[in-house]
Amino acid sequence: MNFKEKAQALQPNIVEWRRDIHMHPEVSFKEFRTSQVIKDHLTKLGIEILPIESGTSVVGLIRGGKPGKTFAMRADFDALPMQEEADVPFKSVNDGVMHSCGHDTHAAMLMGVAQIMNEVKDEMHGNIKLIFQAAEEMFPGGAKGLVEAGVLENPKVDAIMAYHIGTGQDTGKVTFKPGASHAAPDKVTIKIIGLGGHGAGPHRCIDPVAIAGNLIVALQNIVSRNVDPLDSAVVTIGAIHGGTKENIIADDVTMLLTVRTLKPETRDFVHKRIKEICDGVALSHNAKIEVTPEYGYPALFNDADFVHKWAIPSTAKIIGEENIELNYVPTMGGEDMSYYLQKVPGLIGSLGARNAEKGCVHGGHNSKFMVDEDAFWIGTASLCQTAWDYLNAEENI
Repeated sequence: MNFKEKAQALQPNIVEWRRDIHMHPEVSFKEFRTSQVIKDHLTKLGIEILPIESGTSVVGLIRGGKPGKTFAMRADFDALPMQEEADVPFKSVNDGVMHSCGHDTHAAMLMGVAQIMNEVKDEMHGNIKLIFQAAEEMFPGGAKGLVEAGVLENPKVDAIMAYHIGTGQDTGKVTFKPGASHAAPDKVTIKIIGLGGHGAGPHRCIDPVAIAGNLIVALQNIVSRNVDPLDSAVVTIGAIHGGTKENIIADDVTMLLTVRTLKPETRDFVHKRIKEICDGVALSHNAKIEVTPEYGYPALFNDADFVHKWAIPSTAKIIGEENIELNYVPTMGGEDMSYYLQKVPGLIGSLGARNAEKGCVHGGHNSKFMVDEDAFWIGTASLCQTAWDYLNAEENI
């Protein structure tokens, strides 16, 4: 089965689908048009849409002509609340919303997978589950709800795969990360409650701004002095809000933190230390400090056996093994693909789409983010090939 040729032939369609989705971006949990576009595509192909109730997400099922296992592929399709500055003919028509993380391409590539695999289903063992997932960009994310709604059951999913496109590597390259790949991203809100008053009489007040200064220094010691240097953790204070005028001591100050960890035990420890430090600083300044953690996605671990046994050999058939890179250094970014990978083996790979000649150089979440469309057929073909090889392997029949 020549999936390379099939995907290359479908490339113009994938580009068209992507450009349509890109022009009409929708933020997390409100992807109503995008969801309908995907449903219409699957319905036109005669692909069964499973009755899984999970917001705007869409799940399709291709039943093979022969018995076997079930292979799932996932694509997210939400956009971000930011203004697009890229100068392209298919620029966002929705003010203040743009696809600046490539999720439009993920959806289009999986639409391509749906069309190709549906054409060869009679010769295929097992099933393919197409998971078009909403809301990767916003907690609690779309994956958690889908897993709770039973997306990995009926039929039971045996393996899962996805790609995230980006400009971190050139078009034609693919990277896999066996093992730890993405961190657990958490949010912490710290509210310092003091006693406001006139700036000329600080001795009669409890100054939350001064206390915040103490906290900034103390919290940085968690990573530098409490976490093993060979481990990974991030504590970033991204925002501080407090005060209105130079001669007024504020009543309170709010600090917003992002906490990133890879190990569950490190995650628990960092949150514990944040609370301990806040309690200690509050006591020393006779203030009250409230700490409210919001736990995000779990850390993501790609299955190393799946990477080496299935992903690499199958992808090599599409682009050659010389264009496949292995990277054992995780990113501290988060990804809710982790919810699926907690349950079944699989991976999320990185699909290269950097092309300086086309201006495809800006990173994700940038207002000028744009990817090289020549990467699309590679993602589609690689997903098709991996699914086919896995399902039709003698051990899985």
